[in-house]
Amino acid sequence: MADWQFYGRTEPLSELHRIVNAGRWFFCRIEGRRRIGKTSLLSQLAKSDVTSDVPLSKRLIYMQVPDSDERDVATAFQRSLNDCEHSLAQSLSPTVVNFPSMARAIGELCRAGLVVVIDEFQYFTRAVLASFNSFLQAEVDRLRDANIKQGGLFVLGSLHADMNQLLEDKGAPLYGRLTQRIKLDHWDFEDLLDVFRGQNVRAPSQWLTFWTFFEGVPKFYHDAFEQDLYQVAPDKFADELLTRMFLRSSSPLSEEADTWFLRELRGRSLSMLTFLAEHAGCSNGEVLAGVGAPEEKTHIGTYLTKLVSSYEMVSKLNPVFSDGKSRNARYYIADNFLQAWLVVAKPAREAARMKPIDKVLELARPRLRGVEGFAFEKLIRKLHQECSRKGKGDFDLSSMQLGYWNRAKDASRNIEIDVVALDESNKRVRFGSCKRSADAHTNEALAVFERHVEGFLAAREHRHMQGWTKEMALFSPIFTPGDRTHFVGKGYVVKDLNDYAALF
Repeated sequence: MADWQFYGRTEPLSELHRIVNAGRWFFCRIEGRRRIGKTSLLSQLAKSDVTSDVPLSKRLIYMQVPDSDERDVATAFQRSLNDCEHSLAQSLSPTVVNFPSMARAIGELCRAGLVVVIDEFQYFTRAVLASFNSFLQAEVDRLRDANIKQGGLFVLGSLHADMNQLLEDKGAPLYGRLTQRIKLDHWDFEDLLDVFRGQNVRAPSQWLTFWTFFEGVPKFYHDAFEQDLYQVAPDKFADELLTRMFLRSSSPLSEEADTWFLRELRGRSLSMLTFLAEHAGCSNGEVLAGVGAPEEKTHIGTYLTKLVSSYEMVSKLNPVFSDGKSRNARYYIADNFLQAWLVVAKPAREAARMKPIDKVLELARPRLRGVEGFAFEKLIRKLHQECSRKGKGDFDLSSMQLGYWNRAKDASRNIEIDVVALDESNKRVRFGSCKRSADAHTNEALAVFERHVEGFLAAREHRHMQGWTKEMALFSPIFTPGDRTHFVGKGYVVKDLNDYAALF
């Protein structure tokens, strides 16, 4: 079995090297969803940065803020100072007893060229911890004016709204103090291919199942490595992923969603997420009808807005070419893992308490196939964006949309297109139909696809594209040579995951 390595993150790692070696003090925010690899990235930075006389690994202090009170936070920082190899950090440890002394210690450490990392920084929005921000502000202001040539402060957080409240809100003590911001997103498909190739995972069906559950979250792929999941044959892979990662009592992700995603949500917000997971792409009206009574419309709208804006758990997607106020907006669970948990893993785990595993898997398989269908559409859109950004592939993207839909009064005139990709400078448009299985691209499905594209181009606001080069593309995880010959003969562009893997 191949060893696990540090995969991807070339650009943010390079930027972090630049920040810590720029010859001036820094105050950097690193943001990203939980398990995305913020701490691992800094660990890799510490291992690889040996440019100064004292390596970063010997002058870095890392603390994770507990969701507790001032005394516990000060004690946690005290322990972090004791764990550091640097003599100054160890000498300061006994002096840290509260927030004022903790902030002073951070100032002394930075002036000595050390780097302090505060993880779970968003907990300082809590009323019982909020006073620390003012003490830290005073130290940050002194550090900014001290002409320091080395050292700095990293603050890490996973809740976008809370981090903004602390650092971007004009009324916050630390507003305007940041010198850099880094946002970690999911691994790209190219990064995932490095993992799959390194672990000898060759089947596109496995790639899709991995991506459906874990998208590009590094921690989950490492958990799969520790469960020996990369060695499972393709025909047994989906069942083993569910069993090893979720259903056993020792499974690493059996409580992940409840612990990290849903612990701050209760009642209506949680039921709304469950409804959206089961009804991906539903409208505002369908959400209102599904989770509450008509008289609760205002309250439900508030919950939905919070899930979209504050927690970023839900994506609000508007029809292509619409303004942001379209009444035809659709709502989706933003995170693959949360979607798969709510629809597949959680029901399977609950059923496993009463049923044999083989019966549980039998019930879970069709639900997983449905979730994989939605995930595959999302993956194809992401691949268009990634390939265009990296100058690979055969389509220069100027605009990428979820697809196109309308809500005509006559239901027979409704239009649904999975992918609408535009290359405006070359007057080129690609329409795409995504199917989890190549067999689903039936003659009937192709006829519907063609009719919807014709309806799109006939609409008044799209007629300017009638003279553009039009591509009709079919996407599935894998096409056999026979499938490919058949569809190309009908005039379609045919793309599967092996085609995209060949680009990287």
